[in-house]
Amino acid sequence: MISGMSAAQFAEQLIMAERMGKDQLYKNQIDRYQAQLDAYGVLEKSLNNMISKLEKIDGDAFDNKTVSVSDDNASVTVGADAPEGSYDLKVKQLAQAHQLTKTFASEDATGLPTSGDFTIEIAGEVLTLDMGDINSDGSITISQFRDHINNHSDNPGVQASLVRTGGSVEFMLTSTETGAASEITVLDSGADFGMTPTRAAQDALATLNGISIQSSSNYLENVVDGMNIELNKVHQAGESSTITVGTDFESSEQAVNDFVDAFNTLMDQINKLTRSMGSEVADEVDDEKDDDDDDDDSSSGSGSVTEEQLGVLKGDSSVRMLQNSMRQTVFAPSPNGMRLSDIGIEMTRDGKLEINDDKLSEALKSDPSAVKAMFTDDGGYVDRLDSIIDPFTKSNGYLDLKQGNLDKQVSRVEDNMDRHDYQMQQRYQIYLAQFTAMEANIMKMSAASGLF
Repeated sequence: MISGMSAAQFAEQLIMAERMGKDQLYKNQIDRYQAQLDAYGVLEKSLNNMISKLEKIDGDAFDNKTVSVSDDNASVTVGADAPEGSYDLKVKQLAQAHQLTKTFASEDATGLPTSGDFTIEIAGEVLTLDMGDINSDGSITISQFRDHINNHSDNPGVQASLVRTGGSVEFMLTSTETGAASEITVLDSGADFGMTPTRAAQDALATLNGISIQSSSNYLENVVDGMNIELNKVHQAGESSTITVGTDFESSEQAVNDFVDAFNTLMDQINKLTRSMGSEVADEVDDEKDDDDDDDDSSSGSGSVTEEQLGVLKGDSSVRMLQNSMRQTVFAPSPNGMRLSDIGIEMTRDGKLEINDDKLSEALKSDPSAVKAMFTDDGGYVDRLDSIIDPFTKSNGYLDLKQGNLDKQVSRVEDNMDRHDYQMQQRYQIYLAQFTAMEANIMKMSAASGLF
């Protein structure tokens, strides 16, 4: 023991003191590169969120329609291409599936044909059962016969079932499709099997603005461009449903608000990522901590900037140029001569956008096509912003290259750390051998001095 420490402890103390400087250097480098990687990741999320809002505006955001029906006789859905207007619908008859029954004593009753062909035909499709093959001894029950029909690979579109009435069983065949063309024909060796119709096969009949409509289904798909109608029940004499189709202004307003929110979030994050820690920025980060905890960024779809990331991209002039280009683009007039300020969107002194909801709503209602053109026409705001963002977010674009370079730098530092660890391990072994030898000599000298 030397001064109360073993040779290994002495060697460890020397190595800790010797490696401390480089360990701290490598840690600082890793932390800096990782902070930059995280910052570019936050920026990428915000840009992708911005792209998704632009795609929404460039899609059906300004074309969505609303629909209302005056009663519950029909349910209606509309797409973007549905013509606006009012439609008068009168349901005269609902489509029905054909249904036949025949009475048997019980579900275990027999008495089915023992020979010949038993056929079930619907709309030209025929199921042929060889009764001599499946019931030659007359033992098949009506419940077994039901299962045989339902499970047959040639079933033409009929559902066999049993209705238990208490004193007997009704063998029931129902077409799986509605409409007059789905009538069921049942023959035993070419003769009528004797089933009783309980529900007629019939088409749906209706009029829409006086135009007669006939359909095998109660679901009238694309009956008018972009309009689907589900017929629920027949109107009484003198009654009809009023269907009203109009522009979905709320959807348009929401798309514009989402666009503004995404733009402002992106501007905020670029400000924080490219600025040094200042009182204003620090206050913003502190204010947003609680919001981020509550919302978990679910509304914006982009990550939050931490205090550690503040200013980590301040040397990246390309990110600043991105921000300036986007601000100049939304401040400039659109191809149709209108500006965002014309629809209630102003740029504030801090470079963010602010909406006057009343003015936006009025603009959308007074001239929705002009508002749409501002964003979606060739060279409009969507095209301009997309052309600015695309070089950053595309595959092998600016962000990919930056992140790739940082990953390489992290790998180089990690390689340096591994080499440093190996060198320190080697030096530890040298120190350990030296102190062990010294400790052994001291012990010998102590033992020798005890002889005198």
